[in-house]
Amino acid sequence: MKRIPYGISNFKKLVQNGYYYVDKTEYIRKLEELNEEYIVFLRPRRFGKSLFLSALEHYYDIKHADSFQKLFGNFHIGKNPTPLHNTYYVLSLSFSGINTDTPENTRKSFSSNVYKGIMEFSIKYNANVEVEMSQEASVMIDLFFAQIRKYITGKVYLLIDEYDHFANELLGFNTEFYKDSVSRNGFVRKFYEMLKEATKAGILDRIFITGVAPITLDSMTSGFNIAKNFSRDIDFTDMIGFSESEVRTLTSEAINYPFEDNILKLRYYYNGYLFHPESETRLFNSDMILYYLSYFQRKGKELPDMFDRNVVSDYGKIGNLFNIGGCNSERMQVLNNIIEGKEQQTIITDQFNLELPMTLNDFKTLLFYMGFLTIKRYDSTGDLIFLDVPNYVMKELYFNYFRFKIEEHFSFKIDSTKISTAIMEIAREGSISKLVQLAEEVLHRMSDRDFINFSEKVVQAVMLTFLFETKIYYSKTEYPVEDGYIDIVLLKGSAGNPKFYAMIELKYISKADYSEKLREEKLEEAKKQILQYTQSEELLAYPNMRKWAAVFCKDKCVALEEVI
Repeated sequence: MKRIPYGISNFKKLVQNGYYYVDKTEYIRKLEELNEEYIVFLRPRRFGKSLFLSALEHYYDIKHADSFQKLFGNFHIGKNPTPLHNTYYVLSLSFSGINTDTPENTRKSFSSNVYKGIMEFSIKYNANVEVEMSQEASVMIDLFFAQIRKYITGKVYLLIDEYDHFANELLGFNTEFYKDSVSRNGFVRKFYEMLKEATKAGILDRIFITGVAPITLDSMTSGFNIAKNFSRDIDFTDMIGFSESEVRTLTSEAINYPFEDNILKLRYYYNGYLFHPESETRLFNSDMILYYLSYFQRKGKELPDMFDRNVVSDYGKIGNLFNIGGCNSERMQVLNNIIEGKEQQTIITDQFNLELPMTLNDFKTLLFYMGFLTIKRYDSTGDLIFLDVPNYVMKELYFNYFRFKIEEHFSFKIDSTKISTAIMEIAREGSISKLVQLAEEVLHRMSDRDFINFSEKVVQAVMLTFLFETKIYYSKTEYPVEDGYIDIVLLKGSAGNPKFYAMIELKYISKADYSEKLREEKLEEAKKQILQYTQSEELLAYPNMRKWAAVFCKDKCVALEEVI
């Protein structure tokens, strides 16, 4: 049995230490045959980009020629090698972990990362390259390419990881400094201009760049207009990330994991990413699935918490995106729509211009590239893409941010103790009275403001904001059944063993339309619907499934009835 390579981004270490590798090496040949020497490939954070870059490094580096069969012999590219394998001197740079506290620290940190890459190259190939860490990155890279001709006989393959990591940090709180950095006289633009000059000189033959979003690349276009972005090319949509068939193979060959028994859970938490509207393959976030499976391999049992805190931490900066150029009401409406489960219609932006105000299409495009939204469907007639939240992990982040914005906007703190008490009342007693009371309290705070247009979706969003705090349940919204959709279903989560589970059907009446007669009609409608829904095969498998119909008017629950 192979070990699960969670957190392993070094290809050589992975192979030599007996870790399982989901074979993506066929794409090395595909990339080489593109007749494109300067390639950009973007994917959300923690999707496996660094490991793929490491595979490229070990495949092309002349230093690893003697170990080619040991490293690649069992994989696709080892059995079908290309002419260029182990023919390059590889320079690897990474721009993750850059200090963005101040403009000066950002410049120094950027230069420090370039210096580190140059020194590692010098040691590896015995090249006495003389540069100073105090120099600008553009000066260092220019000196590097001028000097290495004395020490190498071939050409350089440049690998850049997380090219935009620091820039994405800056965008959320210091847009002007970001613009200065990538402007004509900015230190980032100058660095890439020097790379372009090295390609003209013939010493730099190939470049492969990874990152998350295209906004920095587009900002540098006039300085580095030689790279081509293949992130949304259908031939490469599965290059990074795991397909379901790959996860099936992984679980059967690496560990004795009951995949079929847990496929619905894995799909719900980790799957759903689609990067081309015509692709037939939705992808798992590789880091998330490896986190889950590594725990199972070590413990022989299910993970108690399905959320990889490393992923959540990286994605937890969702607020930075909403704050680019200042958060505005249009973006908040996007947030509201996402929370309410509505698709986001857009045309993916191909070219960003930060000198102009960021449009809603730009904003939704960034959410797409960051992995907060993914392609749900495509309307070829109008060339429109419809985006949705890919999975449960991303939904939790949205609801956490939604709670933050509620608390910020209405200047009050939602009591976490009350949330825990309300959830435990459901789990132990099969009652939702405290959950309803807490929803009323929050809705009351919101009721006299223009923050949001009230509807049953708002009530649903507020309740889910509470429910996403617990690992006792996982909360399905708009749960599909034969005759429709249930508003909220509480099923077994990744922790705890609740005595009761729940289905909640919500209805809403505006204050202007309210009458006792309409209240009764809405209540009966909700009761009838929830009785129709109870025949779902998955729901029938749950013991002690409590069912409620609830009717709200403005900030009050005017009818609540358990359906027997």
